[in-house]
Amino acid sequence: MTTREKFVDYVKHGGSEPFVSFQIGAGAGFDCKLAGKEWISDNTIEDTIRAYQIVECDPLFNVYLPELEPVTSELTWRDTIEKTDNEKIINRSLETPYGTIHWKLKEQTRHGITPIIYPLTLDSPNVFEIVDWYVQRYGKFVKYMGELMGPILEKAHPYGPVSMQWNIQPFELMGLLSVDNLVMLAMLQPQRYRETCDLIRDINCDVIKAVFTCGADFVFLGAPGVEMLSPRIYEEFIIPDSQVITRAVHDAGGLVYSHICSPIEPFLSKGYYNRMGIDLFETLSPPPVGNVTDLAKARKILDPKMCTRGNIGLDVLLTGTAEQVEKETLRVLEATKGTKHMVAASDYLFYDIPLDNVKAAVQTVRKYKNS
Repeated sequence: MTTREKFVDYVKHGGSEPFVSFQIGAGAGFDCKLAGKEWISDNTIEDTIRAYQIVECDPLFNVYLPELEPVTSELTWRDTIEKTDNEKIINRSLETPYGTIHWKLKEQTRHGITPIIYPLTLDSPNVFEIVDWYVQRYGKFVKYMGELMGPILEKAHPYGPVSMQWNIQPFELMGLLSVDNLVMLAMLQPQRYRETCDLIRDINCDVIKAVFTCGADFVFLGAPGVEMLSPRIYEEFIIPDSQVITRAVHDAGGLVYSHICSPIEPFLSKGYYNRMGIDLFETLSPPPVGNVTDLAKARKILDPKMCTRGNIGLDVLLTGTAEQVEKETLRVLEATKGTKHMVAASDYLFYDIPLDNVKAAVQTVRKYKNS
């Protein structure tokens, strides 16, 4: 089997030997560091491929859905950048029939990009009309997905599977508002919020068909953890919409990859993740990264058909010795023995994590595998 086939097969069926697949890429910076770059926005898929080769674990390439600028002027963001030696301020503006919206983003060397101002807030005029307009325009150009995605899939597939990422969760309203604003808006205008979520969900189902027709392996389905969302939001929005989305993915022959790196209890114990249709779930992280204190118990709560990935703490990888990393890796291996689990980290590897610590974890898995 190819590396790509091996990864997909393990997610579907598991295996008799431990599997190791660290999360590299997605703007976290580890691959950028190994490429000798300071600006994470300069990272390329080739940098991520090379990082996986250096680490020597099985890759999963998390790739953002391409912007539609090459095929339509309607969704072309105008960018201006103010740059110093170690900081960029990026302003992105888009004209809509309901007014101009804009992002303000900050990038620091070695730290990636952080939103400072979101395009919309709870108090924005015509907030739902803007989101509806945006997603409808987006849906018009689904037919171009193959043309836009093809080049990056061709580069990545010889090395491993690809997960396509965009704001697929309808509750996120296309990522145009911060999570705190989303929650307040949903509470204040639940019926109108539901109508827009239905629109986004249906258009995203069309995008899903296009993504898998192009040859993707996974789509990325996230959701904030308990520090941002309540059980009510999960029951009314996240779970029912996820079920529709994951059904569309499976009907298209694909798999669903979900990454929730923040605290997930009590959602885990309530069985929410089992109801969402997830194939590959991460992470079940202990404090201080997450709030799962018993990995073996957590793994038993989840559906045995679900594959999990994690859970070496980024704190251990960042500040620990190789011996401490080895000890933590062995803990994960023992706690997940007999389950479909990939040894990895509690989140994507960021810039300052030492390569030697990541390699120590991979080598520990290999030795355990051969013992």
